[in-house]
Amino acid sequence: MTKNGLRVLVLLVFTPLGCGVAAAPFSEAERYAAYVTAGKDETQHELHDQAAELWQQAKPELASLPSKERARWWLAHADLLQFEHRFDEALQAIDKVLKEQELQENAYLIQARIALTRHDLAAANTACQQLVDHAPMDVVATCMLEVQGRAGELATSYPALQRLHTRNQNPESALTKWRKQILAEQAQLLERYDEALRWLGYPNYQQQAVVVQKQLLDVLLAMGRGNEVLELTGKCPAVSKLPVDSLLVRIAHAESLQNKQHCWRQVAQERMQLRKLRADELHTSDLAYYFTYVQPDAEQAVHWAKLNSAVAREPFDRALLKAAQEIQP
Repeated sequence: MTKNGLRVLVLLVFTPLGCGVAAAPFSEAERYAAYVTAGKDETQHELHDQAAELWQQAKPELASLPSKERARWWLAHADLLQFEHRFDEALQAIDKVLKEQELQENAYLIQARIALTRHDLAAANTACQQLVDHAPMDVVATCMLEVQGRAGELATSYPALQRLHTRNQNPESALTKWRKQILAEQAQLLERYDEALRWLGYPNYQQQAVVVQKQLLDVLLAMGRGNEVLELTGKCPAVSKLPVDSLLVRIAHAESLQNKQHCWRQVAQERMQLRKLRADELHTSDLAYYFTYVQPDAEQAVHWAKLNSAVAREPFDRALLKAAQEIQP
């Protein structure tokens, strides 16, 4: 699973996916949402502390706010809770949004996101269907085609999603970016790797969001092109400029396949040792990946992969658990 929002269905919390980019935040609820969104970046996690302070100040006053403003607070709070894998609490927050009969589009999209993360396809499909009265049809169709692909019906969902993309292209819209990530995932699952790279915007690696960079590295590694991973990411930088953990372990994997320098593996080892000591719940997939592909250790790999799968059961998570279980002790 994407720990910093591997695929965020609700890219801009208060703007429907069909409407493009939102204006700058101006209310306290929108400031809270901005902290939640920016704090998902590993280099800015401290913003979640500021978000927590805002939430504690606002929560006692929520009942006195106008309905839409109250819904904004609960929607942003649900987004934070789902990022922290507190899914039951996130769904309770979404129920409060829906009770206000405001912001239903993004509320149902977060419901679908959580259900997909848990591989609860029936719940995801229901959430997508609820969008019919609250979102443009291309948003509804994209949501349902993602669920169809997760159900293993890729031969149907992938070409349908391609046709939908051809008819509805606005390169800068959140909807287009979301749909291209789904197209890339489905192409990858079909082992149509060149197409996946195209959907991900390869070779514009440096300009992409971290979630897209991770997908790009996964595809290149699946193609046996570890040398290109190292070319894209460059020399091992100073500690203060290291990439996020999900990228770091993949670059270290590429380095091990090339049997070249040890720099990336060394810094990955140091970072993962720290995560292991902290039993960091937001980095279980990174630890599982490291002990599966970079420094194989059957016991550690299965341990962390099972912890990850307890909360995240997306295609990558299930494949990672399978790979960990196949390591010879």
